[in-house]
Amino acid sequence: MSGLVFYYNNRLPCAAFRILDAAIKLNGEHRVISEFNEFAIDAYVLADSPTSRIVAIDFDNTITADVDFYLDLIDAYRCHNWEPIVCTLRDNDDENLVEIHDKLQDAGIRVYTTDGKKKRAFMLHEGISVGMWIDDYFPGITQFGTPILLRNGIEY
Repeated sequence: MSGLVFYYNNRLPCAAFRILDAAIKLNGEHRVISEFNEFAIDAYVLADSPTSRIVAIDFDNTITADVDFYLDLIDAYRCHNWEPIVCTLRDNDDENLVEIHDKLQDAGIRVYTTDGKKKRAFMLHEGISVGMWIDDYFPGITQFGTPILLRNGIEY
């Protein structure tokens, strides 16, 4: 089977995941798995703050893996009053920002560049709590063994 494989393993209800799941089903090529297998997973879907309406989507190897799908997903989140943002390990270089905005066809999305810092800590330092993360590299979000990873079935 071709298409992207999304990992989601959180037993608590997550409204942001339901929107992603509907988009995946509508797409027809992508799928969701709940068994951790880092060699089969293209994107990790990690539920975080139950009260935040922000969905942080990685750029490299996540959005770039299927730009059209993610543009549709961004629209779906906005239609359900969620705020999708881009959060990337890239630095705040003008060239990086231009590339991201060009690839997203100037979708008017906020972009956060962490310059290699762990994304979750960076966003919390900025005063932003994320409801759900979609990322190809979970170690870029937080340290191993943290509650967010354990809640999402990643027990490294």
